[in-house]
Amino acid sequence: MREMLKLAAAAGLSAFCCAALCQRAFAVSDGSGVAAVISVKTVPGNAAASPAEDIRSVPMIPVWGGHSGGPGAEWSFLKEAGSSKDEDTLKLVLPELDDWLDRYPSYSAAPDAQMLKAMIHEELGCHRFALVDLLKYFQLYPGADGAAEARKFFEGILAKKGDKRTRAALEDASSAPATAAPDFNLAGLLKKLSERAGEAYYKPLLKEYRYFFDRFPDYPGNDVLRMSLASLDELNGRFLAASLVYEEMAKLYPSSPLMAAAKLALADTLSYKLKKYDRAIDVYEDIAASFPGTGEAWASYQRLPELAEKRKKYDLAVRTYEKIIALYPQKPEAYKAYVSEARVLRDKLDKYQEAVDALNRLADNYKDGRGLNALELAAKIYRKDLKNSDGEVKMYDRIASDYSASPEAPKALYQAGELFYEQKNSGKANWYFHKIMDLYPGSGEFRKAAGRVARIAAGKF
Repeated sequence: MREMLKLAAAAGLSAFCCAALCQRAFAVSDGSGVAAVISVKTVPGNAAASPAEDIRSVPMIPVWGGHSGGPGAEWSFLKEAGSSKDEDTLKLVLPELDDWLDRYPSYSAAPDAQMLKAMIHEELGCHRFALVDLLKYFQLYPGADGAAEARKFFEGILAKKGDKRTRAALEDASSAPATAAPDFNLAGLLKKLSERAGEAYYKPLLKEYRYFFDRFPDYPGNDVLRMSLASLDELNGRFLAASLVYEEMAKLYPSSPLMAAAKLALADTLSYKLKKYDRAIDVYEDIAASFPGTGEAWASYQRLPELAEKRKKYDLAVRTYEKIIALYPQKPEAYKAYVSEARVLRDKLDKYQEAVDALNRLADNYKDGRGLNALELAAKIYRKDLKNSDGEVKMYDRIASDYSASPEAPKALYQAGELFYEQKNSGKANWYFHKIMDLYPGSGEFRKAAGRVARIAAGKF
């Protein structure tokens, strides 16, 4: 085997050097039945010499011919090498065995090769890899001659080295396959084991997912399986790996019914785990635009505004709040969107009039305490931010009109009257104070309004 590796390394180096020298290679024969490779250097601006012209001046490099003995001969070699007790040898045999199984999964000796993999893993102390090897054996080769031996080997390892938390999951996964389709059976094993023992068996499972996608690229459930792999990565804290799987899944299966779910999972991973907020925003926006009316679109709308504010993308936050209000007017979040929109417009963008407009629209749609609170805040914005007394009075008038039965109505009328009183506008001040006295004689504002009327009558401003 070491000689094989040396030859492979030499061939790789030779290929690299030849490419670097811009040479062309020709295979010729000297008549002895031994082929030779000659290189003819290409000189820029000149035609390359023909092989016949150059062959006498170029050293002959022997390339020994011969034919492979096929999968049987290779298996015979691997089987013998795999029986070694030398750990270094076993570590070298394992990848060769993997490659052989990748090339010849249906060969008659494939079940024995899968069993040998499990035995080597166990010999090297990798009992979890061994157990997964055997579970794979049960799904791919249920009728193999060595099935009983494999079952006994599996039960022995599980009894001695299997942990209590995952033992039941492995026992269930070792049951007879559901169908005669190896792709379906192996996919089911991967999903089942990922969900129930994904943390403990992460590394061997990861290897088997790669094997599956290589062997069954056209399996109709590969989109589902990639979602399972991404979840497995997340379970084990490998969030970057998970994000890449989600992105790959979206690229490979654009018509998958899981597309929206995959993109949402990607966006959540980017946002909550990787802190790649701007990229997450892009994905959330894409989901909202591409999958309208879905649960994923709604989830994206819920996550977007907070993230936009976090990244100081306040205009995007406002636009998103507006979309929530327009698309989901019956949801409780619509009210929160009004409030949040007004807050961002006022506190972050200094767009005071637009904030007032949002609060008035809120009051149009919520004829209860929420609407009342919105109008009171609008009056405050007119007073403190816009310095607009006319606008402030309009809010008080609306409160008194829309909530005439509320204790807040006489308070609003009194505030309007006080505003005009301070402006020494006795006519309008008197109108508001008299209205309180006429409509709300039992209110706390009645006495205060009467006192103001008396002072106005006495000319005491």
